[in-house]
Amino acid sequence: MLERFRQSLAIRLAVLYTLVFAAGAAALFGVLYWVLARSLELRERDVLVQRAQMYARAYAEGGPALLRARLSADASPEVRSLFVRLLDAGGGTLFATIPSDWVEAQVERRLVPDGWGGWNSQEIHSVRIPRDDARDFTVASQLLPDGRLIQVAHSTESRALLLGPLRRDFAGVGAVALLLSLSAGTVIAWRSTRPLREVADTARRIIDTDDLSARVPAPQGSGELALLARQLNALLDKNERHVRVLRETLDDLAHDLRTPLTRLRGTAELALGDGGDPAEARSALADCVEETDRVLHLLEVLLDVSAAEGGALALHKERVDMRDLVRRAVDLYSEVAEHKAIELRTQLDAPSELVGDPVRLGQALSNLVDNALKYTPDGGRVTVEAAAEAGAVTVTVTDNGPGVPQAERDAIWRRLYRGDASRSQRGLGLGLTLVKAVAEAHGGAASVEDAPGGGARFRLRVPAGLPAAAQP
Repeated sequence: MLERFRQSLAIRLAVLYTLVFAAGAAALFGVLYWVLARSLELRERDVLVQRAQMYARAYAEGGPALLRARLSADASPEVRSLFVRLLDAGGGTLFATIPSDWVEAQVERRLVPDGWGGWNSQEIHSVRIPRDDARDFTVASQLLPDGRLIQVAHSTESRALLLGPLRRDFAGVGAVALLLSLSAGTVIAWRSTRPLREVADTARRIIDTDDLSARVPAPQGSGELALLARQLNALLDKNERHVRVLRETLDDLAHDLRTPLTRLRGTAELALGDGGDPAEARSALADCVEETDRVLHLLEVLLDVSAAEGGALALHKERVDMRDLVRRAVDLYSEVAEHKAIELRTQLDAPSELVGDPVRLGQALSNLVDNALKYTPDGGRVTVEAAAEAGAVTVTVTDNGPGVPQAERDAIWRRLYRGDASRSQRGLGLGLTLVKAVAEAHGGAASVEDAPGGGARFRLRVPAGLPAAAQP
């Protein structure tokens, strides 16, 4: 269980989600931290720049004396906290006002920025100079027209020290957020990937137990994973149907091949025991050929039925008129009907066109006619009709034989089923099965009902498959 949990897709998704969340949160905090630090720095710079501009105007109006007078006259705490000095072109200090808390032996050297004297414009330049671990100097300098320089500075808390609590708070909140993100992501991913685990469990159960009836629990919703589970169940249904058809086909072959093969063996042994009589040997060989043809026909029909039931029957569709197929089937069995004095007639009034496989549909019609003739007594009547309906073509074969009992109307379509009324008739027991298989392969259906006046009426209904404008 631990190994499965460790290899779980849900865990990997949750970890990936947490990493993405952490990267996004760190990037967001970095941007916010930079914006905050930048805003504080710009605010301080703007105050010093305004002061530097004001003092530059005072110097322009009255020189150093007016500048000194204004600084001495202004006793506000804001001004008293500022360091202001006037430097000559050589870097010497002409005068300076130093706040009382600035006790620095080399304050003048530290307050002159590297590169002073290289400015050639009237722009104000500001720099930040570290004072110690806790405080910084922020300096704004403006070059005067006569080459002198005014510097305004004040001492502020170090940015690292000022924003340190923010970083610590973010680290603590971020750690909690990551844990919550990992927990919530794991729960959400575990629930979301449950269909995948159910698919894996179902596949493992089928492999371990050969239980082809195992299915993924019916998923809820319409998401991709729920759709995957439903499609897998549909695939398992189809595979189970194929396997069932294969097993039934093998069972049918084993059941129905036993009799003709036994007959073949008996005929061959009889021929061998006739003492070399050529006539008897020829007769035995003829019987063997007949039984061989019967076996081959049985195999072909079984394979066709199995392919149709498994959805793999090859259909070569083309546009055909069902009336032509009915006429061919009736012509094929006209001699059989004449031999039994059965009236075999057709009712083919209007065109009955559809798109289908003429060979397979012809086989189905021939089997229906053959079935009707088998169970119609001598002197009876068989009627074959073809009619076009809305989007489909229906063929009905009606006889006045014994009919099909209600209890057998579902069973007659099964392979090798032979009802009580058909025990005396020679056949494979696959004719109606093939009719139903061909009908369903075309998307249609086959059914049976009582005929008016007695007998049975078999109905074959096949979708026309024609464009709407071409419907008859």
